Amino acid sequence: LLRYTSKRENLINQLMAEALRVGIDGINVDFEKISDECGEHYIQFIRELSVSCRNEGVILSVDNYVPSPSTHFYNRAEQGRVADYVIIMAYDEHHSGGEAGSVASLGYVKKGIEDTLKMVPKEKFINGIPFYTRVWEEEGGNTSATSMGIAAAKEWVQAKGMALDWDKETGQYYGELQEGNKTYRLWMEEEQSISMKMDLIWENDLAGVACWKLGFETPELWNIVKPK
Repeated sequence: LLRYTSKRENLINQLMAEALRVGIDGINVDFEKISDECGEHYIQFIRELSVSCRNEGVILSVDNYVPSPSTHFYNRAEQGRVADYVIIMAYDEHHSGGEAGSVASLGYVKKGIEDTLKMVPKEKFINGIPFYTRVWEEEGGNTSATSMGIAAAKEWVQAKGMALDWDKETGQYYGELQEGNKTYRLWMEEEQSISMKMDLIWENDLAGVACWKLGFETPELWNIVKPK
């Protein structure tokens, strides 16, 4: 799709026509798991889409992983030149299929911000934070994970009677629970951990915050996730 000029043009024309028909403020691009080989074509698509968006007064934002050597071809620096906003999805530090751990420890978020600021101007940089966590289940040497929104995770912790203790290293509450042969582990996102992430965003004078996703949060979080 992205390799061919004609196909990119067709996609952009359809996107712009729909954006103008509906009257939306902007387009957010979230292409994940693209290959290194596809990187140059993806960036060319972003360049061309940015021109059409600018001509029509449509805001363009682009979602990205936290910077890493394996995702260099997303070319965040070029995105920062042509798009209105570059969004870093500062979560999934640990994810299903991998080792148990925090979804977004404070150090992970901090490094993601620092690395991105080397490529993207702060006035174009929006940092994404998670409104969810994962409950890790270990049994017989096997590890699996279940994603839960913050509201649902709080209910699960209460129902299980899991004790949570503050972990200074991750900037989160951590808990373990043994049930028969199963061990449950949880790095909790809640008001205090989110507040510390918001502090990083405002301390670095970033353009704003993005959250994944609406409906996962508790009402109290909106007292924290707001303009400074």
